[in-house]
Amino acid sequence: MEKVTVIVPIFNAGPYLEPCLESIVRQTYRNLEILLINDGSTDGSAVICEQYRQRDQRVRLVHKKLGGSGVGAARNTALPLITGDYVLFVDNDDWLELDHIERLYQALTETGSDIAIANFTEFIDETSVFRFHVTEEDYFQKVYTPNEWFEMQYEGKFAFSQCFTVPWCKLYKASLFENIVYPEDEKVEDDYTTWKLYLMADRIVYRHMGLYYHRKRETSVTKTVDMGSVFPLKSIEERVTLLSLIGFDVAAELRAYRWRLEKHKSYFLEAGEVQAYQKCLQKLNILEKWCK
Repeated sequence: MEKVTVIVPIFNAGPYLEPCLESIVRQTYRNLEILLINDGSTDGSAVICEQYRQRDQRVRLVHKKLGGSGVGAARNTALPLITGDYVLFVDNDDWLELDHIERLYQALTETGSDIAIANFTEFIDETSVFRFHVTEEDYFQKVYTPNEWFEMQYEGKFAFSQCFTVPWCKLYKASLFENIVYPEDEKVEDDYTTWKLYLMADRIVYRHMGLYYHRKRETSVTKTVDMGSVFPLKSIEERVTLLSLIGFDVAAELRAYRWRLEKHKSYFLEAGEVQAYQKCLQKLNILEKWCK
């Protein structure tokens, strides 16, 4: 069995950390390296991490001195420590089906793919309600080229769009992470990074099953940060540039870029950031003139 490195960035995960880690150490796929990156937690998360390190020899623990440096920095800390053949990310308040890794590994190796992707189930923490995107009747498995997978990016059905962007619910070949750097000065880092891993792959297999449980909380990053951070302009500008250079159809990306400009324009004006508002308005005016 090849080794899978599981990376868990941790910061003040509170009561959610133990269920998360328990779902990892109990995986049916046993050959794991579990990297816990504790980002200076002050709520007792460090104690839980230490307990798991002592009880399971597969667990490696890194304590960062400065707390709250961000998920991007925690991922960057973990990447040079990877010794596995494959990499999987788990957020510290989420949890996995016990055969999550086994099913992704099977899909990846059976199809000769570089990345295996699954769907997820949302758990609304405040109401303890599950929101299912897929059922057993919806099951399918399909292998995509990177070009074909990018066509799924803005598909709202079955939460494909979120599946595309997030780093979790995926098993990656470790070799794809060469020269990958997660931004450390952004509030949301995945929109800048996940798509680059797809471009380094040759084959991507998608298994239409909800194998990951994503906890939605009122205090989560996407609930508390501004629109500009959740849907950044800089990342989509970079994406359009690279995809154009390699010859992908960027029509959907350009529509999304225009949508983001509109959202940023409204946000910046409401926030009183007049110069940023004017920059968005200028770009929209240029598009209005030339793209009639």
